[in-house]
Amino acid sequence: MKPALFEYHAPTTLNAVIELLARYQGNARLLAGGQSLVPMMNFRIVSPAAIIDLNRIPDLAYIRTESGVVRIGAMTRQRTVEFSPIVAEQLPLLAEAVKHIAHLPIRSRGTIGGSIAHADPAAELPMVLQALEGEVVARGPAGERLIKAADLFKGLLATSLADDELIVEVRLALMPGRAGFAVEEFARRRGDFAIAAVAAVVERAGERCTKARLATAGVEPASARLTAAEEILERNGLGDSAIEEAAATAAQMVSPLCDHQASAEYRRHLTRVLTERALRRARSVH
Repeated sequence: MKPALFEYHAPTTLNAVIELLARYQGNARLLAGGQSLVPMMNFRIVSPAAIIDLNRIPDLAYIRTESGVVRIGAMTRQRTVEFSPIVAEQLPLLAEAVKHIAHLPIRSRGTIGGSIAHADPAAELPMVLQALEGEVVARGPAGERLIKAADLFKGLLATSLADDELIVEVRLALMPGRAGFAVEEFARRRGDFAIAAVAAVVERAGERCTKARLATAGVEPASARLTAAEEILERNGLGDSAIEEAAATAAQMVSPLCDHQASAEYRRHLTRVLTERALRRARSVH
């Protein structure tokens, strides 16, 4: 199939983008990498009145460190993130997660901001944003505002972004040097969307777990934190029994999707298995 007719705009400034978003009052779509948007348009899942192409705005692609935070421009390609020495050194969880995204041609075109704004529940980057307690910078007619990961994702392909706003930057605090981390994912084939995935970050002081962060992808309508499981680890440490209890709690607290890929109960089972695997691996990272 081919998309319905639409108007095409290729602005060269952010102000022009915001003016166009306001003009179309929610009936325009932003084109970043296009890896999700174009297929959806071809199948007429979405039929916007206009496409606003962001690829001619040069200032939206960068990776830099500032005041203990890695700042990544929204139009930074996923492949750039994958091979960034800054990301490898300062955000190893992101470096691991991005390798799970689809295939090389997809990562070469897809962008970090586009994936997060699209909010596909099976995508890895929203999960990482949750696990690292990151935030995005959104820009609209009133200027810029920061949106924390916990406040960004509202449901299936839904975010708290207004119709006249766009993500311009992703901000992630540097991971502590001795933080343990892991991404565990289950998909039918390498490169397919995750049926379920779990990202884990743990910090420890001796036998104590001082901080634990767990987030999902593919399990529920939106990426979510497994806060009750985190609390078990912070209270009981990272021993085998605590990890098993946290994994069981994670499985019970989710409200899994049921679709042609997997039943809700299978996703619940995967949540437990992947949480346990991720925590055991994260525990061993020094």
